[in-house]
Amino acid sequence: MTPTPDPILTLAPDAGSAASARKLATPTGWPDLHAGPTHLWGHCQGSGAQPYLTGVDRSGPDAPAFKCSCPSRKFPCKHALALLLLHESHPQHFGCDPAPDPIRKWLDGRAAKHAPSDSSPADTDPAGETRSGPDPAAQARRRAAREKKVSLGLDALQTFLNDLVRDGLAQAAARPYSDWDTQAARLVDAQAPGAARLVRMIPEVLPHPDRLLAHLARLHLLTEAWPRRDTLTAPQQADLRAALGFPLDRAATVAAGGTDTRWLILGHTVSDEEHVRTRRTWLHEGGTTALLLDFAAPGWPLPPPLPAGGSVRARLSPAPGAVPQRHVLDGEATRSAPAPLPVPVTLEGLLDAHGAALSLNPWLERTAHHLGPVTVHPPARDGDPWRAGDARGSLPLGGSDTARLTLLALGGGHPQTFTAEWDGQTLTPLCAGQDGTLNPLDELEHDDGF
Repeated sequence: MTPTPDPILTLAPDAGSAASARKLATPTGWPDLHAGPTHLWGHCQGSGAQPYLTGVDRSGPDAPAFKCSCPSRKFPCKHALALLLLHESHPQHFGCDPAPDPIRKWLDGRAAKHAPSDSSPADTDPAGETRSGPDPAAQARRRAAREKKVSLGLDALQTFLNDLVRDGLAQAAARPYSDWDTQAARLVDAQAPGAARLVRMIPEVLPHPDRLLAHLARLHLLTEAWPRRDTLTAPQQADLRAALGFPLDRAATVAAGGTDTRWLILGHTVSDEEHVRTRRTWLHEGGTTALLLDFAAPGWPLPPPLPAGGSVRARLSPAPGAVPQRHVLDGEATRSAPAPLPVPVTLEGLLDAHGAALSLNPWLERTAHHLGPVTVHPPARDGDPWRAGDARGSLPLGGSDTARLTLLALGGGHPQTFTAEWDGQTLTPLCAGQDGTLNPLDELEHDDGF
């Protein structure tokens, strides 16, 4: 499952604010960016002569809280949302200067407001600073408010889907793009950005009736599962919330424990979607294939990648879900001795494994595998896809020209092994297997930062 890349934007008061925040989340418009233990602040150059002073407080039961000197009546404003986006994607660009007086006074006022009136020694740390833990009652109220919004948004989505089917799927291609965009914007307003993302993907599958029907079925399943969420198991509820765009609680995921061992990096893929660049890093150890996600706002580089085809020592914690695919890196990864390659699977084995994962999580979008032996075939005619095949059949082969041509050259028309990502439609090759090692296929894969 690929979760929604911009959960911060679910805090936006409307779709316009979210779009504006995305545009502002670039370094060029921010002369100052600074972060403290629990707060962020910065100056954003707007249309006026003086930049706006923006602050975010991430402490207290009502966190995050926002303050900005801009004249906008929307709350939070686009500047505050952009500040959060910038820190999420590139914290290394933030300094540590003390906050200016207006922000400092605001933070002090909030701290005083949330300080318990009967502080006991147990509530005070050795430095004399009061600890303010989360307020369960406030958390429950916020959770209930969001779930109500999501319910209303999914009710409207179900009506939209019913109208679409009633009119006939053959008519769907004649609809203007604004139909899909408007419905997606309503789902963003309903704080269900994952469903909004799926709606925005509909135009891509309109030329393919089978894919369109499958895509709409996944959306319909969201609208059916959400009202019945209390009957689902905890892992199933986690998958449903991830598909709807609820953010992952990274701290809780790490606290739940992980596996500190040697991992083989099967490869990376990078995609640009909704103004957010996403890198998927696939790792393997024993019988586990783990997925790490990195995000970057427009104009910002992704964090240094792990070495594709190499091995690292790292602690990874699995996110909750029926298929424990997404993981969170706890601490730093360090190079290690080469790990053994997993046993390659046939194309039939790949489809069986992918189908088994979908039977547990119907919103899962991709799986990664070590394939072989398979033979790479270039297109027989113009317009045909590249294919990877074995004695039982073949699958379309995507990826870059460089990756496909490299595989063709390495295989020389003979069966070979390679790692690949499968999205249900196309194989994206990651690394070629040679002499018991994996070798990156794209220039991107060589940029390992280690």
